[in-house]
Amino acid sequence: MSRAKATLLEAYRSEHTDLSAGLEALTQMLDRLRDGRPAPGAVGETERFFRRVMIPHAEWEELTFYPAAGELLREHGDVNAAMVMDHREIASRVSDLLALLQRIEAGDCDPALVDRARILGYQIRALVEVHCRKEEEIYCSLLHRYLSDRDVVHALAVGDQLGHD
Repeated sequence: MSRAKATLLEAYRSEHTDLSAGLEALTQMLDRLRDGRPAPGAVGETERFFRRVMIPHAEWEELTFYPAAGELLREHGDVNAAMVMDHREIASRVSDLLALLQRIEAGDCDPALVDRARILGYQIRALVEVHCRKEEEIYCSLLHRYLSDRDVVHALAVGDQLGHD
């Protein structure tokens, strides 16, 4: 790998680390608010994080990373990999949530456990909402325009076999 390529990939990874740290600070601030312990200046820090780190990172990716990756995915990868990864993440969080809910139902009402279950529920909801929106705006639009009748019949038959309406 060239030094320039390694530098670019490390820059993306470094920014992702910064995003994780900023999102952790955000959730900690929200937890403090929930507990009635607001931190002075936290809202300003959160705004700076979004405006100076998160949004510029997304813009950089849209201008550079995604166009380059799109071509490489078409040539060497799986263009659906990100959507399949969404399914795995949703299933993982559902499994974690169900395990927590079973503990809660069995009588373990630790507030931290209940809070973790709430957080997982909100994460699942957000992931599913964004995933469905991607499917509807990208995939359904393409399927509407280009899917053959033969492929429609096949998709409906598989859906019937799996118990979908």
